Amino acid sequence: RILCVFPYSGRSHYQMFEVICRGLAERGHRIDMIGHFPTKNSIANYTDIIDLSKDAKSVVNSLTVDFAKHIGLWVTYYQSTKFGSALCDLMGTEDMQKFIKNPPNDPPYDLVITEYFGSPCYLGFGTLLNAPVVVGISFMHMPYVDDFMANPFSYASFSNLYTDKPVIETFTDRLWNFIVNYWEMQKFYSYTSNQNEIMKKYLGLSDIPDVRELEKTVSLALVNSHYSYHGIKPITPAVVEVGGLHIIDRDQKISSELKNWLDSADHGLVYFTLGSLMAIESLPREALLAFYASFAKIAPVKVLVKCSNTTKLPPGLPSNVMTLPWIQQIAVLRHKNTRVFITHGGLMGTQEALYYGIPMIGIPVFYDQTKNVRIMINKNMAWMLNHENINEETVDAALNALLKDPKYRESAKRNSRMFRDRPMSAKETAMYWIEYVIRNGPDSLRSPAVVLPWWKRKMLDVFAFLIVCFVLAIIVSVLLLGILFKAFCKYKRDNEMEKKVK
Repeated sequence: RILCVFPYSGRSHYQMFEVICRGLAERGHRIDMIGHFPTKNSIANYTDIIDLSKDAKSVVNSLTVDFAKHIGLWVTYYQSTKFGSALCDLMGTEDMQKFIKNPPNDPPYDLVITEYFGSPCYLGFGTLLNAPVVVGISFMHMPYVDDFMANPFSYASFSNLYTDKPVIETFTDRLWNFIVNYWEMQKFYSYTSNQNEIMKKYLGLSDIPDVRELEKTVSLALVNSHYSYHGIKPITPAVVEVGGLHIIDRDQKISSELKNWLDSADHGLVYFTLGSLMAIESLPREALLAFYASFAKIAPVKVLVKCSNTTKLPPGLPSNVMTLPWIQQIAVLRHKNTRVFITHGGLMGTQEALYYGIPMIGIPVFYDQTKNVRIMINKNMAWMLNHENINEETVDAALNALLKDPKYRESAKRNSRMFRDRPMSAKETAMYWIEYVIRNGPDSLRSPAVVLPWWKRKMLDVFAFLIVCFVLAIIVSVLLLGILFKAFCKYKRDNEMEKKVK
């Protein structure tokens, strides 16, 4: 019996974790879900026991581009407070308190799965239910996850979350990579330290360890990353890369309107969306008009735009453009007529473009988006537009390059093959290692280094000892040489005096 707890209301995040929990139910495990998106298609063994959407505002289509830029300046603060500590308060809702005070125990839970996204307070459910904890991470390797999972830090060669540059090349790159990631990690620890009291308050466990200690008890971390995308780094067995886990490559039921638009795009289709959080209509009017003009020029190529409120768009939408408030993105990207994907550069959408081999035009605004787009540029399958300076000329250049130059599509297909080339699918990989923990116990993958203080983990005491030994050896050698030199000088003087006496 497994408890899945996902307090964050971002739909793109939930896609990843829904695949995990539904997949476990399909394999015969009994799943109890606490989240914001109750399933519409019921399956055996899967029960939505608490719907958090009644108590928390959805973030779907809730961000303007300007506000997203503001978040970008304070990303760790927002992640740790608005998307972190505030989520801990959901433990205090009526339904959650009923569950916490009287959790099901017939049978008891064998495992807890939760998202680690600024709210480590939910690790306390493992202590409450006396069950191992598996965390899902919807981004790439975060420095604080590397820290509590005892992953080796790879600042010299691996560009981490908070560094936009995809490849570390110079001394300056290494210095900046270290400073930024260490600073952001310490800020995250500081901002989330108040969750200790929140967790104790709502779970009713006065003697529960603090969140920093609970992090060290995590049995498995499933990370939305893959070495063919983010790069190669050393990881412990308890950290498993499942990049692209949310991608279910099968036909989806779509509206006849969308199907007809896709099927009739014989000259190709450009798909434009800023994801589930940001609204396209919040772009500056000048930018939207630039897109209008450029889209009109590429006809008969068709354009599909996700826009939740078309009344906020300026008039004059070209005839080769169709807008819909919600679009099944994978169905569009896997369609044979899709040629270009215009995106904000979110990790999920970028992975989907990589999986299906679709060249991208990236318009990054905040968080990891710039990094994701630059990774794709480095793979020669993307262009980037500055969201603060979008004009007809820059949009024309990007569209013409990706639609007319075959090298981008060829590179996209080559990188797609590499991303897909795995011994097991991302979903099968996640299922295997979760069941491994259930079969073999909570400590079966955990590194012994998690209990070591950082200075022992870095072998600083050993290096200090060796340096002291080296310095002492030099000092002793110098003293011995001094003694020998004095003895030699004395012998020489005595020898000369004997000669004079004779």
